[in-house]
Amino acid sequence: MLRKWLGVLCVLLLSSSLKAMTDQDLLRYLRGTIVPIKDRGSLIQSFSKKDQSYIYDQALAIIAFSHSGEFDNARALLQGLKSLQLSDGSLYFSYYLNGKSPYPEAGDRRYAGAIAWVALAAATFQNTFASGEFVSFNQKILTYLSEQMRYAKYQGKSFAALTFAPSNLSYTTWNENEVAALEHNLDAYAAFSAFQKLNPDPTWQQRVDELENFISVMWDPSRQHFWSGFNFQDKSINKDEYYLDNQSWSFLTIPPKLLTTFSSDALVRNCKWLLTEFEGKKGFFDGRPTNRQAEHKFIWSEGTAGQLLAMKRAKLTSCGESSTKNLEADLKMLKNPDGGIAYATTSKNPDFTTLSSVAGTAWTYFLLKDFNPFRPSSRMTDD
Repeated sequence: MLRKWLGVLCVLLLSSSLKAMTDQDLLRYLRGTIVPIKDRGSLIQSFSKKDQSYIYDQALAIIAFSHSGEFDNARALLQGLKSLQLSDGSLYFSYYLNGKSPYPEAGDRRYAGAIAWVALAAATFQNTFASGEFVSFNQKILTYLSEQMRYAKYQGKSFAALTFAPSNLSYTTWNENEVAALEHNLDAYAAFSAFQKLNPDPTWQQRVDELENFISVMWDPSRQHFWSGFNFQDKSINKDEYYLDNQSWSFLTIPPKLLTTFSSDALVRNCKWLLTEFEGKKGFFDGRPTNRQAEHKFIWSEGTAGQLLAMKRAKLTSCGESSTKNLEADLKMLKNPDGGIAYATTSKNPDFTTLSSVAGTAWTYFLLKDFNPFRPSSRMTDD
C-alpha cells in the first residue's frame, strides 16, 4: 500500500513540475546547447548526445533568442552560420560541432527549406534588434534561393517554386532536383516576405508573389487541404501522401488577408488523420499515405507544437474529443530530465529520436509564448 501511494505522489509531483514549466525553462535548455566555434561564432547541439548541428535548428534557436531579447546568443549563432556560408550563398543541411560538415562527401544535401529558415532567422534578428549586420549575408542566401526556383504551369495557373535540392542524391528513390516540396516553399515564402518588408525591393516582392501562386496550386478545394508537392518532370501533384506540416505551417505562414481563401478544415483533418496516443499522452505524428493508415504512429513534439500554434491562429479549441489545452499539457510531458523537450516518443522511424531536441524545445517555446516564427515582424501582422 505504501508503495502504491508513493507512486501516486511521484506522479502528482511530476505533473505539478510539468505544469510549472515556463518559457524560461525552455530558454535555459536552449542556452545550454550553444557550442562556440573558435573565432567563428557558435553552433547549437541539435540533439543531446549527438555531435551534430542542423541549420534548421540553428535558425529556430536564433528566432527564439531574438524573441526573448537575447542579442548576444542570437548574434553568435548567426555569426556561426555566416562563417559556414558557401560562395554561392548556400549552406549545407548540417555540420559537426567543430564547423566541419559530412557534406558534400555524403551527398550535396543543401535542402531549400532549411536554408530558407536561416534567411528567416536573419530577418527576425534584423527586425528585433534593428541591426543591419546580417543583411548582406541574408541577401546572398535569398539570391541563391532565387536561382534555384523553377517555373511551371498547372491547370492554367503559372507559378515558381524551389526544388528540394540543387542536385539529385543517388541514394534516394526520387530526384530532388525535380520535386518542389510545399513545406520548403512555405519556408521560402516566409523568408522572402520578411526580408521584403524590412528591405523593400521589387525583386523580393516578385518572389513572394510567385511562391504565393505555388501555395494556392497546392490547395485542393474539394478535399479542403494542401498537398505535399509538385513534380516538374511530369507536371503532377503528389496526392499519395499527406503531411502534418503542410497544413499547420500553411496556416502559420499565410498572411491574414489570404487566410479566408483557405479553410481551417485542413487543421481539423490533421486531428482526424494524425492525432495519436502513446502511454497516456496524445499528440501528432508526421504523416501517412493518403489511402491507407500509417504503418506506425508516435508523438512528434515539433509537429505537435506547430499544429497547436496554428489552431490558436485559427481559433480552434478542440481536436476531436481532445481540447487544445489538454494537448498542450501532454506536449509538456515530453520534457526530459535535462530540461529539453524530446523530439518524439519511441518510434520505429530512425529520424525521430527520444533525445532532447532544439526543434522540439524551440517550438514548445513558440507555443507557450503564442509567437508565430513565420511572421516575426510587426510589419507583417496586418497585411
